[in-house]
Amino acid sequence: MRVIAVGECMVEFARRDDGLWQQGFAGDTLNVAWALAALLPGGARVDYMTRLGRDAFSERMVAFLDAAGIGTGMILREAGRSPGLYTIETDAAGERRFAYWRSASAARRLADDPAALAAAFAAADLVYLSGITLAILPPAGRSALVGALGIRGHRPFRVAFDPNIRPVLWEDAAAMRAALTAAAAAADILLPTHADEAAAFGDADAAATAARYAGLGCSEVVVKDGTAPTHWRAGDASGVLPVAPAPRVVDTTGAGDAFGGAYLAGRLAGAGPAAAARVAQAVAAEVVAHRGALAPAAALVAAAAQAG
Repeated sequence: MRVIAVGECMVEFARRDDGLWQQGFAGDTLNVAWALAALLPGGARVDYMTRLGRDAFSERMVAFLDAAGIGTGMILREAGRSPGLYTIETDAAGERRFAYWRSASAARRLADDPAALAAAFAAADLVYLSGITLAILPPAGRSALVGALGIRGHRPFRVAFDPNIRPVLWEDAAAMRAALTAAAAAADILLPTHADEAAAFGDADAAATAARYAGLGCSEVVVKDGTAPTHWRAGDASGVLPVAPAPRVVDTTGAGDAFGGAYLAGRLAGAGPAAAARVAQAVAAEVVAHRGALAPAAALVAAAAQAG
């Protein structure tokens, strides 16, 4: 089993309670790859596809991914560029505020070779990407990446897509909606967040979000909605799963990504949509108890085992 996650891994600085900054590495698609690498059964392979520089932070990032068991063979290196950087500050409720430095990120060029993308994807069982992956690319790069995904039902791999809508990253709302819709129309599994979708597309509720994406031909849609129930549709089946309150909330960064990674791990391992979503909720609740986007892999495994 092979999964390829495509996107941007960044240098992360999280502000601690003592006012100092803790440095790590994260990014929405990397956060998903982290959960997949922790939760997939032995023998599965998770690769991360991006571009990095040849600076010290890029070198440390590759070493970090290698140590986590995430494949780095699809990371292209480019002299003169570097990873993006972001900071996280949280309030008393664990809600976060970000600042970004990513305009010269090497990852903005990850779709410069469409033929190489298509060849790499053809060797995968599942390709995962997000709306942020699309947003950081120039328009030609977005088209190349979506084109490399091919047509649903006419390719040897499946595609999972989280729209992960961040309007500030896009040049305008029309371009954002068009690119997200094109990627969703190519996907087999969609993992949207209702609050984002309501702001961007006007969905009245999570059920409306699921119905809109199902209307694009996607057979499996799981709608995250914070502490509100999770809505899922898979083929002719559907359901609603209440969300239990998280015992401890320190930092909500990466919770939705952890949900996505855990859900996909469950589905790839043979769990049904409801069972996979239930475990994903528990893994997301574990992530918010830790500062930064990545909770320790062992904590994710323990949360999944307890929920399963």
